[in-house]
Amino acid sequence: MLANKSITKSEFEPLRGTDTVATVRKRMKEEQVNALPVVDPTTQKLIGQINRDQLSRAENNQQVSDLQMDKAVKIFEGQHVFEGGRLMLQYELNLLPLVNKEATFLGVITKQQILEMISKMLNLEQKGSVLAIEIEPIDFSLSEIVQIIEAEGAKILGVAVESPDSNHQAFEVSVKLNLKDISRVTAALKRYGYSVITESESTVLENDLEHRADELLKYIDM
Repeated sequence: MLANKSITKSEFEPLRGTDTVATVRKRMKEEQVNALPVVDPTTQKLIGQINRDQLSRAENNQQVSDLQMDKAVKIFEGQHVFEGGRLMLQYELNLLPLVNKEATFLGVITKQQILEMISKMLNLEQKGSVLAIEIEPIDFSLSEIVQIIEAEGAKILGVAVESPDSNHQAFEVSVKLNLKDISRVTAALKRYGYSVITESESTVLENDLEHRADELLKYIDM
């Protein structure tokens, strides 16, 4: 799914240079964000962002234009929402401004919106079960896993891959299946030497998605 104006938060108002620090502090508290985009009111160009830590050194009566703005973290129209999720993780943001190739501000996309779009792409709302498989990098082959699963009559509704890191040296592949009983699939994977570390009905993924946002977005941190 690509980022475009139709998925932005339409009622959002960006900061202007004439906004006071007091206004910015109030908005950040009310909207529970650590950064807000700043737009030139004449050109509608995104010109920067104000972060919460910048406000600690400012007086309430100062204007945004008086502050040293940071370069805005943004997503371009036409980029995949996965890129939006990656940027939110990297910079610990709850919203991202969307701009076109001329840097014209089109709106913002929130973490909740990104989460909902990814959930839709991964079919998390469909009934079924989830398998988590641990695979050593030297043995990593999605095509073989798919063949084993489909040979047992299961359909794959979604796949997410968590890459190895310094704390965990193996790939972790989470597979959403259309079956409630996945014992045959689990047994087949184990016969081929795969380590199935969890297997469960997917209803847990349908509860409280907002509180699982960071965990879900980590799967797309490329």
